Amino acid sequence: MAWNSEYVDVAERMRQFATKYPTGSIQTVSIEYKTVGENIFIIYTAAAYRTPEDIRPGIATAAEPFPGKTNFTRDSELMNAETSAWGRCILAADPSITAKKIASANEVQNRWEPPKGEGPKKGYDF
Repeated sequence: MAWNSEYVDVAERMRQFATKYPTGSIQTVSIEYKTVGENIFIIYTAAAYRTPEDIRPGIATAAEPFPGKTNFTRDSELMNAETSAWGRCILAADPSITAKKIASANEVQNRWEPPKGEGPKKGYDF
């Protein structure tokens, strides 16, 4: 799988959001830990407020397995979930802020670690 150079990462989406909504903010809604079977997940929900009075912020959730499955995600599971939720809530608040995929750049790279001869790993559904 070739890396998509057209992908807009979360840091750039945050810059676009701050430029377009200078009084806006990204805020934590909740952080939860959920057990599914024998697996633990960190569930992070964030909201993108376009203004301090925004009554319909963009809200999004991201989940990361705990402990992380790779050297890139281990010990940074919460930060990865947070960044993913931030990127998603920005898109929910303003779809004109572009991204090719609703995922963080690290998330896309870290999910692509298939065993030899297999395709990309699948995400987690709740």
